[in-house]
Amino acid sequence: MKFEKVFVEITNFCGLECSFCTPNKETPKTMPIKLFKRIAKEIAPHTKLCALHILGDPLRVEGLRDYLDSAGGLRIELTTSGFFLSAKQSDLLLSHPNIYQINFSLTSALYQKQPIILESYLNPILEFCATHQHLKSEKFVNLRLWNLNKDISFPAKNAEIYKKLKDFFAIPAINPQQTRLAYKIHLRGANFFQWPKESAQKHSGFCYGASKQLGILCNGIVVPCCFDPKGSIMLGDISTQNLTEILNAPRTRSLIQGFKEGMRTEAYCQNCSNMSS
Repeated sequence: MKFEKVFVEITNFCGLECSFCTPNKETPKTMPIKLFKRIAKEIAPHTKLCALHILGDPLRVEGLRDYLDSAGGLRIELTTSGFFLSAKQSDLLLSHPNIYQINFSLTSALYQKQPIILESYLNPILEFCATHQHLKSEKFVNLRLWNLNKDISFPAKNAEIYKKLKDFFAIPAINPQQTRLAYKIHLRGANFFQWPKESAQKHSGFCYGASKQLGILCNGIVVPCCFDPKGSIMLGDISTQNLTEILNAPRTRSLIQGFKEGMRTEAYCQNCSNMSS
Protein backbone atom coordinates (compact mmCIF):
# COMPACT_ATOMS: atom_id res chain seq x y z
CA MET A 1 0.00 0.00 0.00
CA LYS A 2 1.30 3.46 -0.93
CA PHE A 3 0.14 6.51 1.01
CA GLU A 4 0.17 10.07 -0.20
CA LYS A 5 0.92 11.17 3.35
CA VAL A 6 1.44 9.67 6.79
CA PHE A 7 0.81 12.07 9.69
CA VAL A 8 3.18 11.51 12.62
CA GLU A 9 2.47 13.41 15.81
CA ILE A 10 5.84 13.87 17.53
CA THR A 11 4.07 15.97 20.18
CA ASN A 12 0.45 16.71 21.06
CA PHE A 13 1.42 19.97 22.79
CA CYS A 14 1.42 23.43 21.22
CA GLY A 15 1.03 25.86 24.12
CA LEU A 16 -1.81 27.81 22.50
CA GLU A 17 -5.53 28.10 23.22
CA CYS A 18 -7.19 28.21 19.80
CA SER A 19 -10.96 28.40 20.02
CA PHE A 20 -11.36 25.99 17.09
CA CYS A 21 -9.18 23.25 18.54
CA THR A 22 -10.54 19.98 19.86
CA PRO A 23 -11.75 20.28 23.47
CA ASN A 24 -10.52 18.14 26.37
CA LYS A 25 -6.95 17.75 25.18
CA GLU A 26 -4.84 14.88 26.43
CA THR A 27 -1.95 15.36 28.83
CA PRO A 28 0.99 16.86 26.89
CA LYS A 29 3.24 14.13 25.51
CA THR A 30 6.25 13.91 23.22
CA MET A 31 7.01 10.86 21.12
CA PRO A 32 10.25 9.16 22.25
CA ILE A 33 12.97 9.52 19.63
CA LYS A 34 13.44 5.74 19.65
CA LEU A 35 9.81 5.27 18.64
CA PHE A 36 10.09 7.89 15.91
CA LYS A 37 13.11 6.11 14.45
CA ARG A 38 11.11 2.88 14.36
CA ILE A 39 8.17 4.63 12.70
CA ALA A 40 10.37 6.34 10.09
CA LYS A 41 11.85 2.99 9.12
CA GLU A 42 8.42 1.33 8.99
CA ILE A 43 6.65 3.96 6.89
CA ALA A 44 9.49 4.86 4.49
CA PRO A 45 8.58 2.20 1.88
CA HIS A 46 4.88 3.06 2.14
CA THR A 47 4.56 6.84 1.82
CA LYS A 48 5.54 9.76 -0.39
CA LEU A 49 5.50 12.23 2.50
CA CYS A 50 5.67 12.28 6.30
CA ALA A 51 3.74 15.14 7.90
CA LEU A 52 4.77 16.08 11.43
CA HIS A 53 1.32 17.08 12.61
CA ILE A 54 -1.95 15.92 14.11
CA LEU A 55 -2.20 17.98 17.25
CA GLY A 56 0.71 19.90 18.73
CA ASP A 57 3.48 21.99 17.24
CA PRO A 58 6.78 20.33 16.25
CA LEU A 59 8.64 23.55 17.06
CA ARG A 60 7.85 22.90 20.74
CA VAL A 61 9.86 19.66 20.66
CA GLU A 62 13.28 19.90 22.25
CA GLY A 63 15.87 18.34 19.96
CA LEU A 64 13.79 18.67 16.78
CA ARG A 65 16.97 18.26 14.73
CA ASP A 66 17.39 14.74 16.14
CA TYR A 67 13.94 13.79 14.85
CA LEU A 68 14.67 15.22 11.43
CA ASP A 69 18.03 13.44 11.34
CA SER A 70 16.28 10.19 12.26
CA ALA A 71 13.85 10.41 9.34
CA GLY A 72 16.28 8.75 6.96
CA GLY A 73 15.33 9.61 3.40
CA LEU A 74 11.73 10.57 4.22
CA ARG A 75 10.45 13.85 2.84
CA ILE A 76 9.11 15.84 5.77
CA GLU A 77 6.20 18.28 5.83
CA LEU A 78 6.18 20.32 9.02
CA THR A 79 3.12 22.24 10.22
CA THR A 80 3.46 24.92 12.88
CA SER A 81 1.52 27.89 14.20
CA GLY A 82 4.70 29.94 13.87
CA PHE A 83 4.21 31.37 17.37
CA PHE A 84 7.44 29.83 18.63
CA LEU A 85 9.59 30.31 15.54
CA SER A 86 13.14 31.38 16.45
CA ALA A 87 16.11 32.32 14.29
CA LYS A 88 17.76 28.99 15.16
CA GLN A 89 14.66 27.05 14.15
CA SER A 90 14.38 29.04 10.93
CA ASP A 91 17.92 28.04 10.02
CA LEU A 92 17.10 24.40 10.78
CA LEU A 93 13.94 24.35 8.68
CA LEU A 94 15.57 26.04 5.72
CA SER A 95 18.77 24.00 5.79
CA HIS A 96 17.74 20.47 6.74
CA PRO A 97 17.70 18.19 3.67
CA ASN A 98 14.68 16.17 4.84
CA ILE A 99 12.38 19.20 5.03
CA TYR A 100 10.24 19.38 1.91
CA GLN A 101 7.46 21.75 2.97
CA ILE A 102 6.70 24.11 5.86
CA ASN A 103 3.12 25.12 6.66
CA PHE A 104 2.40 28.12 8.89
CA SER A 105 -1.14 28.02 10.31
CA LEU A 106 -1.89 31.74 10.46
CA THR A 107 -5.45 30.92 11.47
CA SER A 108 -4.23 30.24 15.00
CA ALA A 109 -3.29 33.91 15.49
CA LEU A 110 -6.86 35.05 14.89
CA TYR A 111 -8.62 32.71 17.33
CA GLN A 112 -6.74 33.01 20.61
CA LYS A 113 -8.68 33.47 23.83
CA GLN A 114 -6.40 36.40 24.63
CA PRO A 115 -5.88 38.92 21.78
CA ILE A 116 -2.38 39.07 20.33
CA ILE A 117 -0.35 41.76 18.59
CA LEU A 118 -0.56 40.59 15.00
CA GLU A 119 2.56 42.41 13.84
CA SER A 120 4.72 40.77 16.52
CA TYR A 121 3.40 37.37 15.47
CA LEU A 122 3.84 37.88 11.72
CA ASN A 123 7.27 39.51 11.68
CA PRO A 124 9.32 36.33 12.39
CA ILE A 125 7.32 34.43 9.77
CA LEU A 126 7.85 37.15 7.18
CA GLU A 127 11.56 37.25 8.05
CA PHE A 128 11.59 33.50 7.48
CA CYS A 129 10.04 34.07 4.05
CA ALA A 130 12.60 36.77 3.25
CA THR A 131 15.47 34.41 4.12
CA HIS A 132 13.81 31.71 2.02
CA GLN A 133 13.82 34.08 -0.96
CA HIS A 134 17.39 35.22 -0.32
CA LEU A 135 18.61 31.61 -0.27
CA LYS A 136 16.54 30.75 -3.35
CA SER A 137 15.31 27.80 -1.32
CA GLU A 138 13.54 24.94 -3.10
CA LYS A 139 11.40 24.16 -0.05
CA PHE A 140 7.68 24.89 -0.31
CA VAL A 141 6.19 27.34 2.19
CA ASN A 142 2.43 27.64 2.74
CA LEU A 143 0.85 30.40 4.80
CA ARG A 144 -2.54 28.96 5.71
CA LEU A 145 -5.76 30.76 6.53
CA TRP A 146 -8.24 27.94 6.84
CA ASN A 147 -11.15 30.01 8.09
CA LEU A 148 -12.97 30.98 4.90
CA ASN A 149 -16.76 31.06 4.87
CA LYS A 150 -18.73 28.37 3.04
CA ASP A 151 -19.10 30.65 0.03
CA ILE A 152 -15.26 31.13 0.04
CA SER A 153 -15.59 34.74 1.18
CA PHE A 154 -13.27 35.68 4.02
CA PRO A 155 -14.06 37.00 7.51
CA ALA A 156 -13.20 40.63 8.19
CA LYS A 157 -10.50 39.62 10.68
CA ASN A 158 -8.39 38.30 7.77
CA ALA A 159 -8.09 41.73 6.15
CA GLU A 160 -5.12 42.92 8.20
CA ILE A 161 -3.12 39.81 7.36
CA TYR A 162 -3.93 40.17 3.66
CA LYS A 163 -2.76 43.79 3.72
CA LYS A 164 0.52 42.91 5.41
CA LEU A 165 1.17 40.14 2.90
CA LYS A 166 0.40 42.44 -0.04
CA ASP A 167 2.77 45.08 1.29
CA PHE A 168 5.57 42.71 2.24
CA PHE A 169 5.57 40.73 -1.01
CA ALA A 170 4.67 43.77 -3.17
CA ILE A 171 1.81 42.06 -4.96
CA PRO A 172 -1.26 43.84 -6.36
CA ALA A 173 -4.03 41.63 -4.96
CA ILE A 174 -4.81 38.65 -2.75
CA ASN A 175 -6.98 35.72 -3.76
CA PRO A 176 -8.14 34.24 -0.43
CA GLN A 177 -8.16 30.70 -1.82
CA GLN A 178 -4.67 30.72 -3.28
CA THR A 179 -2.10 33.40 -4.02
CA ARG A 180 1.48 32.98 -5.14
CA LEU A 181 3.36 35.37 -2.89
CA ALA A 182 6.87 34.58 -4.09
CA TYR A 183 8.88 31.69 -5.50
CA LYS A 184 7.54 28.54 -3.77
CA ILE A 185 5.74 30.65 -1.15
CA HIS A 186 1.93 30.59 -1.27
CA LEU A 187 -1.06 31.78 0.69
CA ARG A 188 -3.60 28.94 0.97
CA GLY A 189 -7.18 29.46 2.05
CA ALA A 190 -9.86 26.90 2.87
CA ASN A 191 -13.08 26.48 4.82
CA PHE A 192 -12.96 25.82 8.52
CA PHE A 193 -12.83 22.10 9.20
CA GLN A 194 -15.10 20.60 11.83
CA TRP A 195 -14.11 18.01 14.41
CA PRO A 196 -16.38 14.96 14.29
CA LYS A 197 -19.60 15.53 16.24
CA GLU A 198 -22.14 13.01 17.42
CA SER A 199 -24.93 14.95 15.74
CA ALA A 200 -23.72 14.11 12.22
CA GLN A 201 -24.62 10.39 12.03
CA LYS A 202 -24.07 9.90 8.30
CA HIS A 203 -23.68 6.25 7.35
CA SER A 204 -22.73 6.78 3.71
CA GLY A 205 -19.67 8.51 2.34
CA PHE A 206 -16.19 8.04 0.93
CA CYS A 207 -12.82 8.84 2.51
CA TYR A 208 -9.14 8.18 1.79
CA GLY A 209 -8.53 7.39 5.47
CA ALA A 210 -6.27 4.32 5.86
CA SER A 211 -5.83 4.02 2.08
CA LYS A 212 -4.16 7.27 0.96
CA GLN A 213 -3.44 8.76 4.38
CA LEU A 214 -2.68 7.45 7.82
CA GLY A 215 -2.07 8.95 11.27
CA ILE A 216 0.27 7.90 14.08
CA LEU A 217 -0.24 9.50 17.48
CA CYS A 218 2.65 10.37 19.78
CA ASN A 219 1.97 7.21 21.84
CA GLY A 220 2.29 4.97 18.76
CA ILE A 221 -1.44 4.41 18.20
CA VAL A 222 -2.25 4.19 14.48
CA VAL A 223 -5.43 5.90 13.24
CA PRO A 224 -6.94 6.32 9.75
CA CYS A 225 -6.44 10.08 9.47
CA CYS A 226 -5.42 13.35 11.13
CA PHE A 227 -8.99 14.01 12.41
CA ASP A 228 -8.70 11.33 15.09
CA PRO A 229 -6.35 12.85 17.70
CA LYS A 230 -7.62 10.68 20.56
CA GLY A 231 -7.36 7.32 18.84
CA SER A 232 -11.08 6.63 18.58
CA ILE A 233 -10.37 4.29 15.67
CA MET A 234 -7.34 2.39 16.89
CA LEU A 235 -6.03 0.32 13.99
CA GLY A 236 -2.99 -0.86 15.92
CA ASP A 237 0.01 0.16 17.98
CA ILE A 238 3.20 0.61 16.01
CA SER A 239 5.29 0.48 19.17
CA THR A 240 4.46 -3.23 19.46
CA GLN A 241 3.32 -4.17 15.92
CA ASN A 242 4.80 -3.74 12.47
CA LEU A 243 2.99 -1.58 9.92
CA THR A 244 2.19 -4.46 7.56
CA GLU A 245 0.40 -6.28 10.38
CA ILE A 246 -1.63 -3.16 11.20
CA LEU A 247 -2.58 -2.48 7.57
CA ASN A 248 -3.77 -6.06 7.13
CA ALA A 249 -5.75 -6.17 10.37
CA PRO A 250 -9.51 -6.90 10.00
CA ARG A 251 -10.55 -3.47 11.31
CA THR A 252 -8.32 -1.67 8.80
CA ARG A 253 -9.46 -3.80 5.87
CA SER A 254 -13.13 -3.42 6.86
CA LEU A 255 -12.78 0.36 7.08
CA ILE A 256 -11.17 0.62 3.64
CA GLN A 257 -13.64 -1.76 2.01
CA GLY A 258 -16.52 0.17 3.51
CA PHE A 259 -15.28 3.43 2.01
CA LYS A 260 -14.89 1.74 -1.39
CA GLU A 261 -18.56 0.81 -1.15
CA GLY A 262 -19.56 4.29 0.01
CA MET A 263 -20.19 3.20 3.60
CA ARG A 264 -18.87 4.51 6.92
CA THR A 265 -18.39 1.41 9.04
CA GLU A 266 -16.98 3.24 12.08
CA ALA A 267 -19.16 5.35 14.41
CA TYR A 268 -16.45 8.03 14.57
CA CYS A 269 -16.51 8.35 10.76
CA GLN A 270 -20.29 8.63 10.83
CA ASN A 271 -19.89 11.75 12.96
CA CYS A 272 -17.33 13.36 10.61
CA SER A 273 -18.32 16.20 8.28
CA ASN A 274 -14.96 16.28 6.47
CA MET A 275 -15.83 13.37 4.18
CA SER A 276 -17.43 13.11 0.77
CA SER A 277 -21.08 12.09 1.05
